[in-house]
Amino acid sequence: MDYKDEMRRLIDVVKQMGLDAPLEQTLEDLKVMTSATKELSDRIEMRVRKSLQPADKDKGKVVKGAKRQTRKRTKQPIASLPTPKPKQPNQSNNALPTSTQPTSSAISQLDYNKAADNFRAQQKNLAPIRPQPPLQTS
Repeated sequence: MDYKDEMRRLIDVVKQMGLDAPLEQTLEDLKVMTSATKELSDRIEMRVRKSLQPADKDKGKVVKGAKRQTRKRTKQPIASLPTPKPKQPNQSNNALPTSTQPTSSAISQLDYNKAADNFRAQQKNLAPIRPQPPLQTS
């Protein structure tokens, strides 16, 4: 018996038992077939990779008596990074709020209004296209 015929016969058995067997057994059979298919596809993928990269086979082999070539490494100076400058605290942020300075809630409200205005301006630029009446042909 050819392996293809045997494979088809087993698939037919699993299909038939999937209709007749209890659900738990059917799910277990499906898991077994899925894992077998995955293993087979992994093996085939590995064979394809090896056949597409035949030059890689020779890389690991060492020829006896051959001297190993070494590259000379030139020392290059490491570029020094600039040292970060410490940030000086902003004096205006440390000052207590006065009556001329808006509070944080007022600032957030101003930011919200500004963002809303920007959004509305962008929406005006993206106005929908209005349909034009059909052309009159005479």
